[in-house]
Amino acid sequence: MVSINVLLAVVPEAVKSALDQDTLEYLGSMIADENDPAAIRDAAEPFLSDAGMSEGDIESMFSKLSLDPADSKVAVTAATRLPVPLAVQGAAINSESKPKSDGASKEAPSSKPTPVTVSTEASRPVSPPKSKSKAKTKPAESQMPTVQAYSQQSRFHNETVTTLSKDVDLRDVNVTVGDHELLVDARLWLKAGCHYGMVGRNGAGKSTLLSVIGNKTLIGFPENIRTLYVQQLDVLDTNMSVIDAVLSADTERQKRMGDIRSIEGALQSPGELRKALDAYIERIGSEQIFLAQKTATLRSGRRGKTARAAALKAEQTALSSIRSKLYGDSKTDADVAADVLATLYAELDEMDAQSAEAQARAILSGLDVSEQQQDGPVSMLSGGWRMRVALAKAMFIKPDILLLDECTNHLDLAAIAWLQDYLVTLEDITIVCVSHDRDFLNAISQEIIRLKEKKLSYHPGNYDDYEQTEDELRKKKEHQYAALERRREHVKKSIDSFMKHARGTQDSKVLGQVASRKKLLERMVGLDVTEDGKKFKVSYWAGFHDTVRPELKLERAEKGVDFSIPQPEALRHQGPLVTLNNISFAYPGRNSGKAKSTTVLENISMSIMMGDHIALLGLNGCGKSTLINIIKGDLTPTKGTVENHSRLRIGHYTQHFVDELSSEHESGLAMLMREHPSVKEGEIRKWLGSFELSGSLATRPVHTLSGGQRARMAMALMLYSNPHLLLLDEVTNHLDMYAVEGLIAAINDYEGTVILVSHDRHFVRETTDDVYALRNAKLTLLEDGIDEYVEKFIT
Repeated sequence: MVSINVLLAVVPEAVKSALDQDTLEYLGSMIADENDPAAIRDAAEPFLSDAGMSEGDIESMFSKLSLDPADSKVAVTAATRLPVPLAVQGAAINSESKPKSDGASKEAPSSKPTPVTVSTEASRPVSPPKSKSKAKTKPAESQMPTVQAYSQQSRFHNETVTTLSKDVDLRDVNVTVGDHELLVDARLWLKAGCHYGMVGRNGAGKSTLLSVIGNKTLIGFPENIRTLYVQQLDVLDTNMSVIDAVLSADTERQKRMGDIRSIEGALQSPGELRKALDAYIERIGSEQIFLAQKTATLRSGRRGKTARAAALKAEQTALSSIRSKLYGDSKTDADVAADVLATLYAELDEMDAQSAEAQARAILSGLDVSEQQQDGPVSMLSGGWRMRVALAKAMFIKPDILLLDECTNHLDLAAIAWLQDYLVTLEDITIVCVSHDRDFLNAISQEIIRLKEKKLSYHPGNYDDYEQTEDELRKKKEHQYAALERRREHVKKSIDSFMKHARGTQDSKVLGQVASRKKLLERMVGLDVTEDGKKFKVSYWAGFHDTVRPELKLERAEKGVDFSIPQPEALRHQGPLVTLNNISFAYPGRNSGKAKSTTVLENISMSIMMGDHIALLGLNGCGKSTLINIIKGDLTPTKGTVENHSRLRIGHYTQHFVDELSSEHESGLAMLMREHPSVKEGEIRKWLGSFELSGSLATRPVHTLSGGQRARMAMALMLYSNPHLLLLDEVTNHLDMYAVEGLIAAINDYEGTVILVSHDRHFVRETTDDVYALRNAKLTLLEDGIDEYVEKFIT
């Protein structure tokens, strides 16, 4: 154990005199009871560096103390806990300080400092986290990886973090989840009012990037820009009333309303009143500490030292300062409550909170949400109506950036068409949308953001434009590369020819030509012109490089996902797999016969043959899933009969299968081995690998996988039984574009029968031969396919 006195004993006098008493007390509290060398060094180093101690002197000093962190198994950052009410952690980067790295963390360029971890504990004292190198690893199901998100900043960034512009242009954006890097030195560039579609592989980090932007945990993101993040798998599934759900979007109003309710409710009880006032004081104090700590985090040098001292003072005195200000010398709790309530009501008046509910109801009415629906619970609404409530929240808080993560999941085609038309009208709001629906992205996108290889690239136009441009650029580079290789080969042959001639004739002039040709060959690694047509100059290429110009690199086409759908075994006799004989189905009334039953299917007859590819379309709740369950045998029709082939095997992918797997703590490999104990582990691994679930993805708990990876896991589990009939209910939800294209190819090669329910127009168009619409309990064949159905919804 190293105390502050032991540490100061080896610190040079000049450095010791530069450390004030507050700093010494703070540093002493940080290393008190700390046994881990890495944690002690990381805690002390920033203060010593600010006091003028060089990195070499620091290294030498800690060597004397035998505090060498090289053996530490886990990289521990010099961290400052910030009280932020968020579940995602962020980090700041300072362009003028140097990073500290050990064997477990990746060496960073010297322009990037050690990240600063942002804790979610709102009222804990400010102190660096202790090293976890000796801690026992918790089971995977209870361990949540830390998310760090930061961008390039200077020591003066705190003064420029708020601007009048609504554009976002952040350099060197880095996002990591645990030890896994999602973005490395990327550029986040969002132009005000532009509508972006974001594409990338499942698990690449699209949802994580949206979350750190929406939750404001990306350090360096402009403070003045308001964001709203509509999350994947969570479109307001709550018992809160619709109007309250919209009002809850204004968090500042909600804080003050909550304080008022708790204080007014406790006015008649002295004990409860003291608790309510303490909660108010704690909220105000934590906000002051947060602001002070944020300033300290973003500053370095002497300014950083001053800011850290101010943060320490705020932490130590914030609550007592607020309390003494409120209570004065002799005020009672009742007097303080009256003053606090007056302050809170004044703040609400300044925010125009009295008209908030009227504004929210006007917005909901504009989105065709009835008054009865506004006062009812959100949980009673369908997915399409919940999306309207989410958009009402966006309009209520008037965000500058609206972040939509798979917003079309669980919406029917009518809701998707409405949402598509509505988003196009939001010309003043920047939209970033992640979606697997190609037609939807084509309709709303003005630019495409591609997340690939830990970088973000920007492409004008919609998704089809992006694909066409990328294909043309790839072909152009292939032609350029082939031409460059031909030229290089010609120069190589001429060099060999000249060398042969020089050896035979001993002609020194020829050797000069050889040297000239070799220099020419060195320059032939890239193009003579830039992408905009200018002649290349070395001055255009900043930095230090191994070659005289940028190498011409071929852009490889995105590798598709090769889904493996096994072909079904041949049946002994021909005939329909399933026959529906004039079936009907009705759900019983809610009040034991007092209310009429609800008929969802009426007099439906159908023969399903081997090789049929059928799509079922209809609004949410019209009975599509009911029909699927009757075909499978999970439901019995109230009228009519269902006949199945005697050897029929059915694979059923349910609409909410991925959601169910989100709570599964077992790995996919373990699940399949448990269900098929006679199969070798290698064969199961090979099977999962065909769904891009190889390596650690096969052995990780399923709930830790991304939404798209869980969707592929669900398909792998379903298809392992080698079914004759596939019942696919919203199978494209959570899959990325490349996985959807791979699934299309696999279904088209599949010789068995497919019945799918999907609202992805492109997917239905490419995979099915017959399209049926379910309206008013009747099943109708659409001669012109899905386009005939969509026409009545698209304006």
